[in-house]
Amino acid sequence: MASVFPELGIDSMMWFYILTLAIIPVIITQKKNPAAALAWIMATFLLPFLGPTLYLIFGTERIRNRGLEKLFSLKNVRERLHRLEADWAPTHQRRKNADLHPDLERIIRISQKFGLFDAISDNAIELIVDIEKSYKMMCNAIEQAQHHINISFYIFEPDSIGRHFTDLLMKKARQGVQVNFLYDGIGSRRFDHQWMLKREMRESGVKVVKFLPWRAFLKPWRLNLRNHRKILVVDDRIGFTGSLNIGEKFKRLNWRETMLQLQGPAVAQLQWIFCEDWYSATDEILTYPDYFSSHPVQGKEIVQIVASGPDQRGDAVYKAFFMAISAAQKCIYLTTPYFIPDDPLNLALQMATMRNVEVKLLVPKKSDHPLVMYAGRSYYDDLLKAGVEIHEFDGEFIHSKMLVVDNHLTIIGSANADIRSFRYNFEVNVHIYGEPFALQAETIFEQDLSNSTRLTKDFLNRSAVIRFWENVWRLWSPLL
Repeated sequence: MASVFPELGIDSMMWFYILTLAIIPVIITQKKNPAAALAWIMATFLLPFLGPTLYLIFGTERIRNRGLEKLFSLKNVRERLHRLEADWAPTHQRRKNADLHPDLERIIRISQKFGLFDAISDNAIELIVDIEKSYKMMCNAIEQAQHHINISFYIFEPDSIGRHFTDLLMKKARQGVQVNFLYDGIGSRRFDHQWMLKREMRESGVKVVKFLPWRAFLKPWRLNLRNHRKILVVDDRIGFTGSLNIGEKFKRLNWRETMLQLQGPAVAQLQWIFCEDWYSATDEILTYPDYFSSHPVQGKEIVQIVASGPDQRGDAVYKAFFMAISAAQKCIYLTTPYFIPDDPLNLALQMATMRNVEVKLLVPKKSDHPLVMYAGRSYYDDLLKAGVEIHEFDGEFIHSKMLVVDNHLTIIGSANADIRSFRYNFEVNVHIYGEPFALQAETIFEQDLSNSTRLTKDFLNRSAVIRFWENVWRLWSPLL
């Protein structure tokens, strides 16, 4: 050490090392998983300064969201939420008349406890798997905006498609429509560097805000915590969410995405999630009456918006996933572009097959993040041996996130079936309860399977070298 820092004396290096070890109590306090805590402590011992630096960037799983705490501490905001819940209450009877399976009621209660919202009926939902159609429908909704547009995407590229969206937003802002534009500082880093474009948007009246900005030396841990949500709400009348980001490469490369268009009272729940994020980033309250108007009956779908993140909301998305899989009696169809489960979820999938549940997992054959794919494949052996069907998508890349359970529950949104989405990211999913929509989602799933290749037991015979590298990247799976 003295040879590396010849200008520092032994006493100085000793103090340097002591200060480095000061992070160990922080690790012990924050890390509930003993294996993870021990790994970070060893890294601190063996890599002074570097180990703690890596921990500050990648090791923190939770943040104290003072903005969200403050929002829920405001009496008028709590009262507004209670009034909204009262407005939704009449739909509960129609939900009961739908004669939902008892397991669904338990999932609804768990999701409400950790994710805030109850399930509500009277919604219309359109499932969209075509990227061009998704962009067109979102742009049409923006064109028709009369009062406000709230938009938040993890990746917003400043390319031809992104510019088309920003031009529309600026046009509507000049017409007097309130436009709130929220973007993630890491996922949308290319947009973040477009200073002229952001200035043009602000001058036109668009409010442009970065969520969880990363500032070196101040809060480096925020680099690992990302707003992965995709939300567009127009006039509290129509909402969009799902897997699709904004950018021409997704269309050019023909990615397989899944988006939802929502109409009905569930739009207000999606709106509320955006307002939480906006307040956390700006301290501006958007819970205006026009942002949460009364919703007429739009359809028959029973819907529940479930959001989670590394703050007060905790692991609502993960808990709903786990409970749905654990309660399955007939079938589990899971589509995810990144598959890195924790041990309980991995075991739940295996145990489902032992209950004679049909379990099918659809993942990409090639990925935009190859290291994540290799880490994910390290989990396949035990799943295949247990009887899980694993299918690899033969198309360009499947970025869809969808879970269908027992022909009566469909979950679609932004969350991947991986540790990052369940623990580190801000995510939002839509739960649709009932058989008609589940059958529609299953049809899409079967169409994707027809464009996929099922892994056979030959996969278990891959070389030791490949297994080694899969397991190496598995060690890094919480960070991928």
